[in-house]
Amino acid sequence: MGCVISCGLKLVLQIFNTVLCVAFLAVAVFGIILKSSKSFVQKILEKIFQHDSSSNNEDLERFANFIIENAGGIAIVLIVVGLALAALCLIGCIASCCGCGILLKIYAVILIILLVVQIIAVAVIFSDPNRTSGWLVSSLETLLESYGEQDAKGSMSKAVWNLLMGLEEPFCCGMNGYKDFPNLATNLPPQCCGTASGNCDSKAAATAKVKGCEKKIVQFTTDNMKILMYVSIGAILFQAALIVIVMLVICL
Repeated sequence: MGCVISCGLKLVLQIFNTVLCVAFLAVAVFGIILKSSKSFVQKILEKIFQHDSSSNNEDLERFANFIIENAGGIAIVLIVVGLALAALCLIGCIASCCGCGILLKIYAVILIILLVVQIIAVAVIFSDPNRTSGWLVSSLETLLESYGEQDAKGSMSKAVWNLLMGLEEPFCCGMNGYKDFPNLATNLPPQCCGTASGNCDSKAAATAKVKGCEKKIVQFTTDNMKILMYVSIGAILFQAALIVIVMLVICL
């Protein structure tokens, strides 16, 4: 009976590790594409943001280029993490197939270490829900200061903020309203007048009374952090179950 249970657990372990190995290899491949095929990534980004009718092609192109130019570090992380975790899954698969006790123990120890690291990371990141939104608001405020400047940073600020202000209706304006654009009194973003295009000045913006984007940013961050937290908890529970299965295989 114990032999049957052990074989069943090994089969489950092999299936889990095979699926995870393929998934992590896919992550690594995506990282390679992100690093090497910038034109492919740009087309994907432009298709995603084309659904936002309030943003023009110039803003979309600038934002796509910004993401691509700053995606090198992310791509490397995806490649390294994807390949490392795929290798770990391969070790688990080989260990369960061959019944190698030493490999299974090494696999279990690595899983336990990763589980502890994940728990600590989740506790730190999600202990203060306002930390992430506060950091994002602060970063966007700094970027907003360059809006309207005739340089690369100003162009990037304009692209990011135009997309943000017109992301969904009702539109928002700046971080706290049209007064965030003191140097553009006669040429404010059209969103400050509640429209996707056209001219907007401080008088029209004062009449439109469009609110700032801070509340929208905080709400967006909070909602997505909740989703990320649930996904992280699910990953922790799955990993804990995987550790239990490995321990049972070792003991049986």
